[in-house]
Amino acid sequence: MHITTNFTQSGSTTNDKMEKRFILRFRDLITEEDGTINDHQSLITRFGEVWWGWWMKQDETPPFDLFKSIANEIEQSNYSKAYLFNTGLLKIYEAKIFKILVAPKNNKIGTPNPETSPSYYHRGRYPAWFLLKEITEVDFDQLKLSYGGFPTRPEKMKEYSKFISKKIDSMNELKEFDVTLWYVD
Repeated sequence: MHITTNFTQSGSTTNDKMEKRFILRFRDLITEEDGTINDHQSLITRFGEVWWGWWMKQDETPPFDLFKSIANEIEQSNYSKAYLFNTGLLKIYEAKIFKILVAPKNNKIGTPNPETSPSYYHRGRYPAWFLLKEITEVDFDQLKLSYGGFPTRPEKMKEYSKFISKKIDSMNELKEFDVTLWYVD
């Protein structure tokens, strides 16, 4: 059974390259403090890679256009960069994504490889998986990010549109949005 969406497009050019980055929101709810990153880092150290599952909120919509852009960027450049935002500890990390697997619309998929994903993912199914090979904590104030979009919450775009292109002043401000994934410039 084919459970992942294939985003490979023949004839893609460098003009298709994604210019916006994105942020994945997470929190250490089922691990100790810093446990999510530590568990992922441990598997990177052991295997050279780790799968990160996207825990989308029930009322969010998978951003298939974004996922397609990520897949195209990986095809062209070997990887795509993203940020991982721990809203509980107010820490942000840069990650390099080397592969993306996406469930078909209205579906979720289990871990692509239990050996290279933290054990707490094994019992769940998620709308997307990102294969990471590097995770590095970064200084938020050095990033100089602005809001680029809220692709998982199209029904809130009227409310959120006033933030597009606005500088993100703090991680506290960022975590106030009811999304688990943002575009950033």
